[in-house]
Amino acid sequence: MKPWLVVMLKELRDASRDRRALLSLFIFPVLGPAMIYFMFTKIIDLGEQAQDIELPVVGAEFAPDLMDFLRQNGITIKKLEMDLTAGSFSAAVSTEVLAAITKRTYDFVLLIPADFRTRVAESQTVNVEIHHDSSRPSAGIKISRVQSLIEAWGRETTALRLLVRGINPSLIRPINIGRIDIASDQARAQSLLNMIPMFVIMAAFLSGVGIAVDATAGERERKSLEPLLVNPVLRSQFVLGKWFAAAVFSILGLIMVMTLNMLALSNVPLEELGISFNIGPTEIVGILLVTVPLAFFATSLQIFVGVFAKSFKDAQVYIGLMSLLPMLPYMYNILNTTGRELWMSLVPMLGQNMLLTDVVSGRTPALPDFALAAACLLLWSLVFIASAAKLLKRERIIFL
Repeated sequence: MKPWLVVMLKELRDASRDRRALLSLFIFPVLGPAMIYFMFTKIIDLGEQAQDIELPVVGAEFAPDLMDFLRQNGITIKKLEMDLTAGSFSAAVSTEVLAAITKRTYDFVLLIPADFRTRVAESQTVNVEIHHDSSRPSAGIKISRVQSLIEAWGRETTALRLLVRGINPSLIRPINIGRIDIASDQARAQSLLNMIPMFVIMAAFLSGVGIAVDATAGERERKSLEPLLVNPVLRSQFVLGKWFAAAVFSILGLIMVMTLNMLALSNVPLEELGISFNIGPTEIVGILLVTVPLAFFATSLQIFVGVFAKSFKDAQVYIGLMSLLPMLPYMYNILNTTGRELWMSLVPMLGQNMLLTDVVSGRTPALPDFALAAACLLLWSLVFIASAAKLLKRERIIFL
């Protein structure tokens, strides 16, 4: 049996008995899809709540036309009995409304002044107030819808004022803008699904980290690395065996996170958000071509850091900082305005993030793009593995 294969099987057997390695394999691949499922279901719930709004109103009796308009558009009016001074809101009312919002009795309250009808009849501007707590994001969608409906009523009132005076309302609206969205449902999903590539890359880094660190820095700290290297086997054989064992865990984590992500998204009614998520055999092959090299790259980097680190705790600090690396291509993808370009495939993780984003968005890149990104990652992986094998030849690394 090949020496590297013996080392790999030994590391896999040890990792199967190591609770930390098993936790690093299972926690994130399960936690990531669960977060995605919760996030999308929450977004859909908030959208449904925005269609069923109960609007607390102080002074509803002063604006019957506005209240009828809101009711016709699906808003339920809840009248609040408070005394208003003529033409303005009293301090007592403001204090009472503030207390109701603070106690979460209401998320927001609409205040209408007592002179609302008079000022509208005299074609004057009238001020209404929506009191709310901006620290509650769940109420933001409802407030935006109420505000847009009030503004729509204001535009209708403006048009009626002009008609009464014999003026064509189109005079104040010289141009209308028509927006025609040519994007497919799956392409529109990119803005919501662009975090999936980040979860996939993070799974590659986190799933095999337990075995990668334990097989290097852990062995040095337990003083078992020196007896292992006494055997008449090339240093590169030892490093390859440990690398492949860590890569097996990383690939398992990738498979788990992709499978669970697809299950999570298939159980979410994305059509209610006007988007679709369709992954066929071509897309699955493309995803595998992108993600499998990620497992080898992530674990090779972790093996190199584990060999270089002075102790297991030292390696954990370095690995913790490395776990932030998948965030960088995600942030670049958000700020990117030019789309995917060829040079991105040469940058580790950035090319994979952009390719996965295209696949998720329904744009299947050409096969050479996948091959170039994979070859770049594997080349970097070999550089780290060769560097780790070279480090093991130094006495100060072994006997530290």
